Amino acid sequence: MRPQGQAEVNFLSAIRGLFYFLPGRIPYKLWGFAILAVSLYLVTGPNTTTALAFRSSLNYLKAFNPPMLIQTFHSPVVKEVSEEEILENQGFVQTQGGILPFSTKLRVFATSYDKNCSGCNERTASGLPTGFGVVAVDPKVIPLGTKLYIPGYGVAVAGDTGGAIKGAKIDLGFDDVKSGWWSSRFVEIYILK
Repeated sequence: MRPQGQAEVNFLSAIRGLFYFLPGRIPYKLWGFAILAVSLYLVTGPNTTTALAFRSSLNYLKAFNPPMLIQTFHSPVVKEVSEEEILENQGFVQTQGGILPFSTKLRVFATSYDKNCSGCNERTASGLPTGFGVVAVDPKVIPLGTKLYIPGYGVAVAGDTGGAIKGAKIDLGFDDVKSGWWSSRFVEIYILK
């Protein structure tokens, strides 16, 4: 006979209810910690068959190379891009005085001159004094008054013309050509904004 107010409890039903109740009350972080602890025990624990099999599968993963389509290849072109090329693509050129914006890049043949050459004066076609920083150009190619950057020479202004300066040719002004360092050659020049 059972006492008044007590329900009949089946022991197996109680155990099964406890089995479903407890996991629901354990936080997910604790479950993760428990799984991590069991995994670490299997990896670092005694030399059981399961631990050995798990370790050998880890060694297999270390030696595994993914197929060619998955591997990353670094383009050699990317490695060779210089800061100058990046600036140039954005419309800038690095000079001794800093970074300057340019509108056009031209390949020209550059020579040098001073006020002592035959046919030269102390004043240029635009009225500027002949000397360093003033460049003779063909006004059909580069208008007078245009600011230029010439690598190896510096920033200059197109301020003179010359009988031999036609097309893609410029003449770099010096105070004295004998003390000038420029040798005639093709050069990429920048027309500054």
